[in-house]
Amino acid sequence: MTKLRPQLLALGLALSATLAPLAAHAELTLEQALNQFNLVVLGDAKSSSHVDGRTFVGGNLAGNGDFVQHPADTPASGYTGLTVLGNANVGSVNGLGVYVGGNLTQGNVNSGAARVQGNVSNANLNGSAPAAIGGTVLGSNINSGRIGGAAETAALVAAGAQANAQDFGALFSQSSSFIAGLADTGGTVSIAYNRVTFNAVATNGVAVFDLSAIDDAVFAAGEFQFNLNGATTVIFNSDKANIQTSANFLANSALAYGKSFLWNFYNATDIVLGSQFGGSILATNAKLTNANNIEGSVVVKSLDQRGEIHLQPFAGTIPVTPVPEPGTYAMLLAGLALTARVVAKRRKV
Repeated sequence: MTKLRPQLLALGLALSATLAPLAAHAELTLEQALNQFNLVVLGDAKSSSHVDGRTFVGGNLAGNGDFVQHPADTPASGYTGLTVLGNANVGSVNGLGVYVGGNLTQGNVNSGAARVQGNVSNANLNGSAPAAIGGTVLGSNINSGRIGGAAETAALVAAGAQANAQDFGALFSQSSSFIAGLADTGGTVSIAYNRVTFNAVATNGVAVFDLSAIDDAVFAAGEFQFNLNGATTVIFNSDKANIQTSANFLANSALAYGKSFLWNFYNATDIVLGSQFGGSILATNAKLTNANNIEGSVVVKSLDQRGEIHLQPFAGTIPVTPVPEPGTYAMLLAGLALTARVVAKRRKV
């Protein structure tokens, strides 16, 4: 135990310095989270394509996807380019660093610091900052070197505290429920000849469409046309459980309105998108499978990514939504627990 005392002291000092700013860390609003993150998966994700901006995965990440393709265009955030709370298997992370709460079993980290709580195998950590690794290294190149010793453990504690600083499940589920209760602002939705035409009416720049009575017909159509009529934010509320659409967004509107649209699929459990889709997607209970590109931020329960997710940082305005209670004490307990785990692991080595 005597040998551990200097390490525990260093960890205690590092933990205090780490949690002090986090205790004052402001919880993200829905708008901020949709702006800072291109993809949030609350559970497990599988990717065989790429994500332009920042990604958060609350479970495990599988596949050979590429992340942070456009780091210079990604809005600033306290989170790394790729954060995975479980195990990760990736193709590459091209900017802003990576945090993995479990094991990293494949991948190239080409820019930014790597923080891995577990083991690293078959990976190349090429970032300019020294890596912090809590477990063993096998068949990998750590080209930036490792921090080592108590400083490495402290870096892992700090990274773990930041990665767990917010309960994204609570933020997005509460926000989705709130948005689902917003009143329709009086626009019209007409369906004719396989085309859906949305004519918006806005209140303070925000147009809300309640699709609950017609969403079967809407998502069965082949074309979407939008007349915004001055609306700067458009919210689509749908209570449909299983959504499958290959509708064509006419007049390049998927790209044009990706930053302004929010599709709130508050009852969805399964979503399949066959064509390019425009706007942010909020579906906290759904598995999403996309065969084509998505122009906007994505928040889902689980993901099978087959098409690209493009960086269209949300720039709309949402009426005031509830924000989860600050997690200061939860963060403190998580940091202390993480410290204990890391020290216990190193004690066994």
